[in-house]
Formats: sequence, structure tokens, C-alpha cells
Amino acid sequence: MVFNPQKCSHTFVDWYNLQDNNSQTTPSAGTLKDNMKIGNTTVISFINLKGGVGKTTSAVNVAATLARRDFKSGDKSTKPASVLLIDLDPQSNASLTLLNKKQYEEIDRTNKTLYQLFDNEISRDDDSETFDLGDIRVTPIEGLNLDLLPSSLKLIDIQDKLVGYHRYYLSATDILFNALNKLKNPEGKAYTHIIFDCPPSLGLITLNALSLSRYFIVPTLLDAYSHWGLDKIVECVNRLKRCKASCEVELLGVLYSKVDPRSTIENYKWDIEFQKWGTEFDEWLSKNIRTGKGAIIFKSRINSADIIRKAEADNRPLIEYHPSASNLRSEQKKHQVEWEELVTEILERIEYRRK
Repeated sequence: MVFNPQKCSHTFVDWYNLQDNNSQTTPSAGTLKDNMKIGNTTVISFINLKGGVGKTTSAVNVAATLARRDFKSGDKSTKPASVLLIDLDPQSNASLTLLNKKQYEEIDRTNKTLYQLFDNEISRDDDSETFDLGDIRVTPIEGLNLDLLPSSLKLIDIQDKLVGYHRYYLSATDILFNALNKLKNPEGKAYTHIIFDCPPSLGLITLNALSLSRYFIVPTLLDAYSHWGLDKIVECVNRLKRCKASCEVELLGVLYSKVDPRSTIENYKWDIEFQKWGTEFDEWLSKNIRTGKGAIIFKSRINSADIIRKAEADNRPLIEYHPSASNLRSEQKKHQVEWEELVTEILERIEYRRK
């Protein structure tokens, strides 16, 4: 297992985004410096105001599955994906899914978490350097192009402090954006995707993620009440976009997560209810926010499975979980297909939105 904070020399978005911007020549060092921006990196937030809906499991497994994909970097060539998972939830479940308890406790004890970014920004004077996210970045799984910025329970204390935050040149919702644009990458590496696991709230930490995201996904249970509150999320996002012209985030879809495959009658009943809500919600979206963007609810769904919990107990996303027992290996392959189908649908939706 690779477990080393990385402090390196190249810009965050680096060669991948410069080539995707139709650059015909190798950029000079000066050009690289001028392009220290998120650029064409695909940024997705996973959010729900309700806990226990599979938000973190979805964020981690989508990030890990993306990290095994190849993506076009030009007209003909492809490059491996490189994914950054950012754990903004104070519960730190995404961090604990990828790091064992001893590793995480050492990170938290030495303030190598996102708490340090926000705490430093609140306390520093204008002449001090901003916090370097490279100091807290870890690569939790060897051979997987997935980096992690870990969270901490201490982030709970930051929310109230951010309300009083003010710099004449920087908003409280731009702290993370500013830090990410200054993040430097290892030699030859560039992030193709950034995935946020957001806290179950619409506070300033969540708004930091939404401000720089292009899309957000809402994992939800397939039951009677889980769609309640989704309207509020979209209303909050729309308010953010009205106040912040640079924010272009939009709903990519609602994901059925932790579905019990045995409850076929109940699933069908609640699916009908969700579809009815989805139709009404889509009409509201079309009138108030957007038109012609496709269905609200993902066709792909993630079933509840013990194998996912076993993988999490082993500090692994499902795609990197390799049990020795043949029955568990079969179960792992079976359920990984669901994540592969979901990631494919996510990418197809993104491609459709770009047309």
C-alpha cells in the first residue's frame, strides 16, 4: 500500500487539460504556469441532506472505478484516468474506507486533513502563503490512479467560523477552489476527474464543493421518503448560481442506492412513486433551471450487498477487493458490474450535456 503525502512540481491540471484545449504544440514552462486552473477536469459532487443513503459508498466506488478507465487525451490517443477524491464530510467515512484505522489516526493527529486547509485560511494573515494541499494528499492503494484528500471530525468546528470569514479578494465559498488551483502534481500526472463526498448539509463547506463542481449526483434510498429534500438541494444550488456567476454546477441525476433486490414488490411501488416525482420535478426544472437534459433518475442502480461492506471493512473500494474465497470473488465481480454500468452512464450523461 502506498501511503505518502506528495509534494511535487507540476501543475494540477497539467498536460491533460492543455492537450484537451486543442494545444498543437508542447507548452512552455511559462504556459504551464499560466494554466494553473481546474480547466477541463470533470468535477462531480455527491450530496444528500439525508444520511445513510449510500452517498460515501457511491463517491468512493465511482471514483475508484473511474480510476481504472482510460480516456481520450487527443484525437486518437488515450490516457489512464487520474482521480482525486476529496472527503469533505466530517464523519470521514470516505477516508476510513480507503485508510486503515492506524493510518487515519496518524493523519488526523498530525493535522494532515482538510481541516488544516480551512483552519489555516481563517487564521492566516494576508501576507502568509495559502495552505498546500500537497501536504495532506495521500495515495491509499498502490497501482490505482486515485488520490485522497482526507477529512476530519474537526471540520464540524469550522462551519461556524467560516460564517465570519472575510477577505476582500476571496469568498468563504472559494477557499477550496483557490487551494486546488495551486495544487501541484507528480511528474507527468494530471487529474481527469475530481469527486467530492459532501457532508449531509448545505453549509459553507458543501458550497465550496458545489462552487467548483460541474455536476452533482444525489444518491438516495428507494423508499417512501428519500426524495423529500431533493428539491431543497436543487433550490440551494440554483440560488448559489444566481449569486455566483462562475458557478455552473447542475444536477446530473438521482441514483438509487442500497436497493434491496429481495423487496421486488416494494421496490416497484416506490419506483413508481419516484418516477412520478421525477416527472413533476423535471417539469419544475425545465421551467426554472434547464431544458432538454435527459431523465432525472439514473437507469443504473446499486443493490445492497454484503460484499461491499466486506470490501469497506478491508479498506478497499469494491474494484480493488480481491477475496481468496471463490464465492466471494464471484460476488465481487457480479456487483462490480453495477458500478461499471453506473460509471458508463455517468460518462454518457456528461457527454450528452456537452453537446
